[in-house]
Parts: sequence; C-alpha cells; structure tokens
Amino acid sequence: MHPQSFFSPLRRLLRPAGLVLALLAGHIQAPAATAATTRVDTATPAAPADPTQPTPGSNAPGGITGAFIAKAENSAPDQTLDAMEAEIRAIYATGLQDHDTGHTSADLASLLQRATTVATQADTLMTRLKPYHAMYQNFLDILGKPPASGDPAEAASITEQRNTLTRRQKEVDTRMVRLRLYQAEAQQLISALRQHGDAIQQATLWQRFPSPVGINFWSGLASAFRQDSNHLRELSQQTVALTDVAFSGSRVFITLGGIAGTLLLMAIWLGCHAPVRRLVSRFVPFGRLRPITATLACATIATAAWGFSFQILWNLLSFDNPAAQGDLSVLADMVATQAPLCGFVLELGWCLFSPAKEWRVFTMPDELARNLRLFPAWLAVAMLVRGALRYMDTHSGLSLLSVQLMDGAYTLAVSPLLFAIPRELRLAATTEDEDNPPLAQFLRSLAMTVAIICWLAVFSGYIPLAYTIISWLSMMSITLAGLLLVSLLSSTLCATTLSAHGSLGQRLTALGIPARLVNQISVLIPGAVNLLLLVMAFAVASSGGGFDPSQVWTQLGLLFNGQTNTETHFVSLNAVLLCVGLLIAGHYVINLVKSWLSQKFFPTTRLDTGARASILGILGYSAWILIGLAMLSVLGVTVKSLTWVVSALSVGIGFGLQSIVQNFVSGIILMAERPVSVGDTVTIAGVTGKVGRISVRSTDILLDDKSTMIVPNSQFITSAVKNATAAQKPGVFTVTLDVPFSSNLDRAMQVMADTLSACDAVDSMAAVTVDMTSVEDGTVLLTGTATARADLTVKLAKPVALRALWQAFHEQGIAVASRQVLLVRDAETQAG
Repeated sequence: MHPQSFFSPLRRLLRPAGLVLALLAGHIQAPAATAATTRVDTATPAAPADPTQPTPGSNAPGGITGAFIAKAENSAPDQTLDAMEAEIRAIYATGLQDHDTGHTSADLASLLQRATTVATQADTLMTRLKPYHAMYQNFLDILGKPPASGDPAEAASITEQRNTLTRRQKEVDTRMVRLRLYQAEAQQLISALRQHGDAIQQATLWQRFPSPVGINFWSGLASAFRQDSNHLRELSQQTVALTDVAFSGSRVFITLGGIAGTLLLMAIWLGCHAPVRRLVSRFVPFGRLRPITATLACATIATAAWGFSFQILWNLLSFDNPAAQGDLSVLADMVATQAPLCGFVLELGWCLFSPAKEWRVFTMPDELARNLRLFPAWLAVAMLVRGALRYMDTHSGLSLLSVQLMDGAYTLAVSPLLFAIPRELRLAATTEDEDNPPLAQFLRSLAMTVAIICWLAVFSGYIPLAYTIISWLSMMSITLAGLLLVSLLSSTLCATTLSAHGSLGQRLTALGIPARLVNQISVLIPGAVNLLLLVMAFAVASSGGGFDPSQVWTQLGLLFNGQTNTETHFVSLNAVLLCVGLLIAGHYVINLVKSWLSQKFFPTTRLDTGARASILGILGYSAWILIGLAMLSVLGVTVKSLTWVVSALSVGIGFGLQSIVQNFVSGIILMAERPVSVGDTVTIAGVTGKVGRISVRSTDILLDDKSTMIVPNSQFITSAVKNATAAQKPGVFTVTLDVPFSSNLDRAMQVMADTLSACDAVDSMAAVTVDMTSVEDGTVLLTGTATARADLTVKLAKPVALRALWQAFHEQGIAVASRQVLLVRDAETQAG
C-alpha cells in the first residue's frame, strides 16, 4: 500500500479536530464551524442542501472565516487606503511641485506633519494586518495541500475553506503591499520636505535687502504703503469688531468676568512670594536649597498665571464671536505662545535680583542687582512683541520690506541687552576688585561682539540674519536659565539630603546600604537629570528661533525615538540610555553573582582557590560578552553591519594584533585547563613568584620583594613553566624531627600530634597526621603534616608550628637527635 493512500483517510479524520484546536489556540470560538465540518466528513448521509442556508466554509456566518475571523478589510478598508494615497499625492503636489508659489516655514511644518501622520497611519495598519496574514497561513497549514491526482477526493467543505482562506490571504497581501508602498513614499516625502525646508531657511537667512539707511529701502516701503495700510486696517477693524461684540448686551458680563479672572490670576502671582517663602523656610533646610526652591516655585506660578490668564481672556472674548476668526485668531495663538515665557522672565528677574539677599540664587552686590532688575522686564516685553512679529512674518500679508522693517526694529531694540548686561557685570567686577575668570571675560566680550554684529547686519541689509540670531539667543537664554535652575535644584537637593551625611542618606545608611553607594547615588541622580536637561536644551536649539512647542516636541521625539529611513538608521537617545542602564545593571548583577558564589556556594564545595578564580573569571567575561551583544542589538547593529568590522579585524590580526589575540586565547586556556592557578608558586623565565591574578590578556606574579611581574598569557602556553604547588594541596606543610631509639616513640608521636592540633597557626578543622617515615643512624624520623590557617600562608605558619613543637618536646623531656632535618615543601599558597 502506498503511504500517501494510507495517511489520507487518517488526515481527513483529524482535520476537524485540528481546526478546533487551532480555533481554541487563537482564542476564537468555533462551535458552529466545527459542527459543520464534522457533518460533512462523517459517513452519515446528509440532508439535501438548502440554497437559502449558508454552506460550510463560505463567507456567510456559518463559515469558519466568516463567523470566527473578522475580515481583514475591516481593519484596513479601501476607503482608508485611497485616502492615504490621495493625501500623499496632495502633499507631493503642494510641497514639492509648486515651487513657484513659495513656502513659508509654517507651510512646510504643516506639510511635514501631514506626511508624518500618513507614515504613522501606515505603520499602524501594517501592525493590524500582520496577525491576519499569520492566522490565515496557520489555517492553511492545518488544512494541508490539495490532494494529488491519484489521492481520494477530500470533502467539499475543506476545499471551499481552503479557497476562502487563500483568497483572504491574497487580499491581506495586497493591502500590505500598498501600505509598504505608502510608508516608503511618506518617508521619502518627509526627507524631501526637511531638505526643502533647510534650503529655504538657508536662503532666507542669507537673503540681503536694501539697507535701511539707503533710499531704496524707503522708496520700496513707500510704494507698498497703501497695500500694507489696507492689511493693517483690516486687522484693526477685526479688533474693533471683536471688542464691540464682546462688550455688547449681556456679553459684557462675560467679558468683565474674563477680565476679573485675569486680574485675579495676576494678583495671585504678585502675592505668592511671601507665602511661598514662608513654606520654603518651614519645610526646606537652611542653605542654598531655599532660594532655589522658592525661585522655581514662584517661576512656575508666574508661568501658569500668565498662560492661563491670556487663554481665559481670549477664550471669553472670542466665545460665540464671529469677529474672532481668521487672522485675529492666528495672532492670538502666536501671542499666547509667548505669554507664559513673559511671566517666567519677569518672575525669574524678580527672584534673581531680589531686594532680599537671602533669597537670591546667586550672590551679588545690591547695586548690581538693582541695576539689572529692569532688564528682565525689557526682555519680557520683547517676548510679547515677538509673538506679534511671528504673525507679521507668516500670515499678515504685508510686503517684505515692511516685515523687514519690523524685524530690524525688534533686533535694534533687543540687541542692546547683549551689550548692557555684560557691561554692568564688568563694572561690578571692577568695583568689587574680584578676580575675573577668563571664561567670564570671554563670554562678556562674545555677547558684546554679537550685539555689534547684529547692528551691522541690520544696517547692511542682512536683517533676517540679525533677527534670527537675536530670536535664537533670546529663546536659548530663557531656556538655559530655566534648565539651570532645575539642575541646581537637583544637585543641591541630592547633596543636601541624599548624600551619606544628609537626612535621607542617613536613613538609607541605617538600612544597611553602604555610605559609598549612597554617595554614588547622590552624584548619579543629578548627572542623569543634567543629561536630560542637555537633551532638552539641544531640542530647543535645533528647533529654530521660533520656539514653536510642536517643533520642540518633534525634536525631542526624534532624539528619544530615533529616525529610520530606507538608507540610514539613526541611534535614538532611549537606546543609548538603555545601553547605559544595561552596563550599570550588568555590573551590579555580575558582582552580586560573584559575591554569592564566593561567599555562599564555593565554601560548600571542594574547589581550591585556583578553580574558584577561574570559574569567576570565565563567568564574568561571558556575562560581559552577552551584555555587549545585547547592547549591539538595542542599537540596531546586526551581523550584516558588522561584516566590515570583522574584515578589518582580520586584516589587523594578520598585521599587528596577533600577539593580542594569542594572549587572549591563552588566557581562556589557562582559565579552562588551569595548569596554573591563583596562589600557585611558579617559576617562569628564571623568576619565581606566586600567581596573584589571571586575566584574559596577562597574569600577575607577586615576587618576594613585594613587586608584581606582568607576564603575557602566551608565555605560559609556549614556554616551560615550573609549578611547585601542583603536587600538594594548598596550605599543607610538613615538619620532620629525628628522635633517638632510647626515646618513647609512642609518647613522642602523641605529643607531636597534640601540639600541632593545638597550634594557633594550624587549621583546627583539618586533620593532623604524624607518621614514622624512616629509621637510620640510631634515630627515627617522625613526620607531621598539618594545614595552615586560612588567613596565613605556609611561610608564616611553619615557624609558629616549629616553635610550639620545640617547646612541647622540651617540657615533656623528650630528646631530639643532634641531626635534625626539617623538610618543608616548596608550595607556599594561601588556603582556599
């Protein structure tokens, strides 16, 4: 009988049970489909089929794929895929084909956001469809291949189910192919839009306009005066209409309520200083931590008060107000972005230059604090004006020269801060006769130089360059000031409370945590916080001078999650942090395992010191190799990407790394075979010493003059080495005495055994033996064997044992022959 004909009936009988198991394994309830399949496969005559009833295996509710598996097209419908294709075409047409129309940075940011949305949607749909593809394939594997031409025919329901599953799988494959195509196109659009945006930014940054001191600038401005006036008039009319509607009829109470809420928030901000400082004085220990905490708390309150007050006022003014649409709404949104920064700058200046010395974060003379107190207000007003300028630059419709006039005026108004503040600092340093660090002098000179460069750029026509520099420096100064306060808070808080002498550190030390580890934690936590703050500063710096929160979050997302395209893989920050975490966790876990083996497990075994050291060494190196492979996997480094590294290493080994590789392999052999172990007394190259440590590259040999000789491991494999310890157990020594025939030998042997057992230098847990080894020249040679104490070497234990024997024999009156031979074996090892 042919094997195929034998297994075919058995396979037909087991298919229904296989389907049931597959459905149960996939958490799918399938009683109806199993019953339908069983009815078809049994030999009982079936009733005539009702054309109105669904057949088994069909897409109707009675079939396996219709009742128990949702259709894949429901997760990725054709309408969604068509909409994604239309969106990609629209982005391509708007962003990359219509070059003549020009694009602003806001337009490109909007297109980039749309392209990112399409790419994210494609990833999501792909994730949804993959389980369907795997599920259909599992069912097809259970059904098996169609019977060959010579095999018996299978049930019609099985054929129908196979055809249905195959059709569904092809539909899933078609949708996955479309999604992969859309995903690739979206990624290409994102890359192209970013390159296009960088090109536009560079071109705009270095664009030169007529100089404001020349006649061409003002003549061009005059020619566009009528058009610009109409735009500004429309904006002013919208503002008047907004206020008219807001103060008309019963809406006046809503508007007055919004104004009252705004004034209340401002009052809370202005009156929060005294309560906050009282709370800080009560709960925060005395020192620098108090002003830092109070400054951060007040700055947070000010930021929230200014942000919420503007939002409340604008939302109540624009509520059900048709005039609050269009350009006026865009202007309000851009100013609302700057309002929290305005409150932060005002509060920061008030706290840093406070009239009360004890609440200043940085110590400074009263005169300097008084002179610098108005500059933060100057910068805060500039932040509000900058919000309006962003609207003028992007949405106002004004002429280019009008926009450049406003940007140039803003640059000339803000840039004096870069000159005035360093000047005040320099004058204060000169008055107080303080030492000026070179770095401080350099920063002051740099700030003044940048201010002068901005003035020259404005007057020479490079207004976009000067405006970008001033805007970027303003936002970075505010960002760095806030991040510096957070950094100071974390550092001071950990140094005050978390260190070993702090309140929390003392509690941790009382729990048994070593003080050294507590101090390390108090240093590592501020370091991690500072690293995150640097990442945030980089995100702000790389988001452009606009300080758009959405762009800042986008930059943070790229830094933490990375960016991957078809050609390049960028390592993300979270992968780097995970690798650092693997290193730290691996270090402590390896040390913990080694400590457990050394202190708990090894004492219960018969392993000597060398074997223990070899096991610990091999375990440590193997664990670090696994950690390294895990780090490479986290960073996305594959075997394919390491091909060129392996090729380069092979060339390097062939030319200059042979000795390193040879020593490495020899170290592994020494640890595995243990011809030489830690504690052995060896002689190599004419030098005798004790093996102190064996690593993968070299071995440390401790010499008698307290020096250490480092020997490459390859010499232990390729040259002759004398190991004087390999013949006996570690820590075992022998003492021999000649006793005359006239002595009581039994008594002499008993005294010798008792003395060695009671000796302080001998291990009390080890057995002591005394034997008569030879008889010659009228004397008997008695040999005693003992084990040195664990904390003593043979060289230290032997003299103590000899002195104890001499004293015991003298007290007992046992004579010792004039010929005395003391045999001490060469092995001098530390007991393991």
